[in-house]
Amino acid sequence: MDMSVISIESLAIEFSQTLTARGFYKGSLRHFSPYQSSGVLQSNREVLGLVLLGELLVEFSDSQWVIEMGTEFFLPPNVYFQATAGEQGAHFLFARQRIHLDS
Repeated sequence: MDMSVISIESLAIEFSQTLTARGFYKGSLRHFSPYQSSGVLQSNREVLGLVLLGELLVEFSDSQWVIEMGTEFFLPPNVYFQATAGEQGAHFLFARQRIHLDS
């Protein structure tokens, strides 16, 4: 992705403005220091995120992804994972899927 043409700020604004339409709650901003890890996590909802600065290594039991700056990511529900920042740390937005209750 050519960051000279598309700013991280504009990506963050677009990401945040489209969350509701895509079925997610308002996003949260997180900062990880270099090599900081989330520990093992699991969510019962889908998670959508966007790396603003740095990179994240997301590890699953059978695979791993390196998610770079400017990249949106999706985590499926009910899967254990661990996220670890790269050598420059990481700033990222994430949002959880809304639950629709049938009446």
